[in-house]
Amino acid sequence: MENRNVSMITKSMELLELLSEHPQGLTLQEIVGLLDYPKSSIYKIATNLLEIGYIGREPGNFRYFLSRKLLLLGLKAVSSYDIIEMSEEYMKRLRDNVGESVMIGTLVDSEVVLLKQVQGNLDFVFILQQGMRFNLHSTAPGKVLLAFMSGKKQKEKLSEIRFEALNEYTITDKEQLEKELNKIIQDGYAIDLNETVEGVHCIAAPIFDEKGNAIACIWTSGPAGRLPKEIVKNIGLQIRDTGLEISRNIGYNRKLKTR
Repeated sequence: MENRNVSMITKSMELLELLSEHPQGLTLQEIVGLLDYPKSSIYKIATNLLEIGYIGREPGNFRYFLSRKLLLLGLKAVSSYDIIEMSEEYMKRLRDNVGESVMIGTLVDSEVVLLKQVQGNLDFVFILQQGMRFNLHSTAPGKVLLAFMSGKKQKEKLSEIRFEALNEYTITDKEQLEKELNKIIQDGYAIDLNETVEGVHCIAAPIFDEKGNAIACIWTSGPAGRLPKEIVKNIGLQIRDTGLEISRNIGYNRKLKTR
């Protein structure tokens, strides 16, 4: 019985890991084919995980995907600190200064995942869903976490990136991205000017733990007309300073980290 339970637990974890690699979801038959386990056992595991809320299923095509419940559970293990709780007041202060919504996120696999959003106080602001994911090569939060990775980890992540052109402004060249990463380290913040969505500008800065590792990032985004190039540097410095304040609040006591 003990061996059987371990086997089911192992299969369950393998199923969850597989779904984490396929955010668009997988059908039961696709899961069976990829894991090479009996369909009956995969169906039983998927049904149990669905019942307790750790995976979801799209109506109609029956594709399974990871739920927000599992995402939030996993994010609690990112750090021994409650980053969200320790960041919220700083996020509200930054929001009051810039007017736009302020977000905080962290790296999960090869994407940045939104942890928390403080809604802007202007008439029209962007509202993003908790758990929303952002790529590493065109978004400000993605680029800033990529920039402040260790050299080895950064090299690994760069090799995994598919330089998809989202529009004419997107960086699609590894060498060009590497040059921008060096600038981000010098500036202490990253920018996305139309690179992901035309007409939208985004600015992000890192959050460090007590060991100097970039464990999260803080950012704001808004219409290009309200965040024009002329004020990007000023906003960037405000976001950088806010990131450092949060970092110090969780034990970071050094100057802006360089690789």
